[in-house]
Amino acid sequence: MKFNVRSIQFDKNNVLLFVATAFLLGLSFPPFPFGVLAYVGFVPFLFLIDRVDSYWRFFRYSYSTFFLFCVITLYWVGGFTHMKDPYLMLAGGALLLVQPLIFTIPSSIYFAIRKSLKSDTAVVALPFIWVSFEWLYALGEFSFPWLTLGNTQTYQILKIQITEITGVYGLSFWILLMNAVVYIILRRNSRFKFGISVKRTVFISIILVIIYIVPDLYGIFALQREYNGTQRLNIGIVQPNVDPWEKWEGVNDLSGRWGQVTRYLSLIRSHLDDSLDMAVLPESAILMNLPHYRDEYNEYKKFVDSSDVGIIAGYIKVKYYEKGDIPVSASKIPGTNIYYDSYNSILYTQPGSATIQSYSKMRLVPFAERIPYAESVPFLIEPLRWGVGISNWGKGQDTTIFYDVGKKSHFLAMVCYESIFPEFVGSFVKKGAEFLIFITNDSWWGNTSGARQHKQYAVLRAVENRRWVVRCANGGISCFIDPEGHVYDETSMYTVDFIHHDIQPRKELTFYSRHGDLFARICAIIALIIILFTVSYSIYLKVKNVQAIH
Repeated sequence: MKFNVRSIQFDKNNVLLFVATAFLLGLSFPPFPFGVLAYVGFVPFLFLIDRVDSYWRFFRYSYSTFFLFCVITLYWVGGFTHMKDPYLMLAGGALLLVQPLIFTIPSSIYFAIRKSLKSDTAVVALPFIWVSFEWLYALGEFSFPWLTLGNTQTYQILKIQITEITGVYGLSFWILLMNAVVYIILRRNSRFKFGISVKRTVFISIILVIIYIVPDLYGIFALQREYNGTQRLNIGIVQPNVDPWEKWEGVNDLSGRWGQVTRYLSLIRSHLDDSLDMAVLPESAILMNLPHYRDEYNEYKKFVDSSDVGIIAGYIKVKYYEKGDIPVSASKIPGTNIYYDSYNSILYTQPGSATIQSYSKMRLVPFAERIPYAESVPFLIEPLRWGVGISNWGKGQDTTIFYDVGKKSHFLAMVCYESIFPEFVGSFVKKGAEFLIFITNDSWWGNTSGARQHKQYAVLRAVENRRWVVRCANGGISCFIDPEGHVYDETSMYTVDFIHHDIQPRKELTFYSRHGDLFARICAIIALIIILFTVSYSIYLKVKNVQAIH
């Protein structure tokens, strides 16, 4: 009975530790401006690991930690507070259950290393293991790198400047390194029976402050640099605030779809002046393959030419197939042998040019926009098709760099989810993009944290590549972000608005733009070496013990 009482008490203490980590990490992510909490967020979890011996018990605590963490940061994904669509709630609920399992992978690897090496200093392996996991997790079609640790620092302008070298994973590494140092200090000082001397306390405090402010020192240096470019573009953002549910319900009505387009043009017309060079419309603003509708496109092009303003707009691109390799995402036109595939795309129409430039989304939201690795599981496509008809997009293949003929500038334009993939964005900059346009529709989830998190993550893409970001959202948040990470003209959620700002195209490449996630790759190599060493050391100890017995 005494054993059971002690076990219960032990479990209660462990619960306090994992709850502390979940809340510290959860409150460090946007929209909360408490990124500093991330620097100690893992410390309770590291002490929890020291208190658990079995892998099964560790798994339960690890899953519980990250489940609570995901509830705090991702509560919005199922649209539980807005419209309550059954498919959206099911997909969001599944994500809240599965994402904690994903996080148990790097934590379990660290747990195994900690138990094998039996040393406090094994904690130095954690930054390498976790960063390697974050990087690998962002590569496949199942990826959802929304909760990369470095994303917690987007309100810290000085700290994020280092991402022009390391990318967001450098921030993740620094956060985990700080956690490791705090853990080692607390762990070792807890062994002193008579407390810590004043001298030792001051020394430890100085060390922690130095580690914490190193990125800030680089930030001060980076922000002092000047860029001498002279060309400027005045770009307008249209935030129409169209209810996405109502918009898609009328998708089969051509007059209704074109009526939406004319309203967008009216918004632009009401804000026209000689300074405006380009206007941006949000994701899927035009629910039609506009260039294929001759009369409507001619009217659209006439507006562009007469106003002398190019328009970037989200639209639905359609490809038709009668034979040959038909994509698994394609649908058949009833009564025919013709198939078609729809793409979440961007259309650029500019004055004085007959060339139609377009880009189709390449990184699609798992399940919400496309079944991951759909080519391998085509039988899942129809059962998992979302009711509003946008869960089966075709996957774009062309890395389009848009070209403004009049201003002779190149830029990228991406759709929504793609903006959270750092190396993906950087690859377009390396190809010549001089500024970045992100169009999105974050109105599916109500007035929650999702839109605010998404906007803040765009700050990192601006700094990593030293490029202006133009962010256009259907119902908010729209804004401009300069190459140092400062946000301008931020709109409110669920309002109709038009904002415009001068931006400055840039040609110089940062270290990150040139080399991508080199820092993360180095971490992965070191993590692999640590794992191989741990396995070898464990085998060596077992062999040594066997020899000692005999």
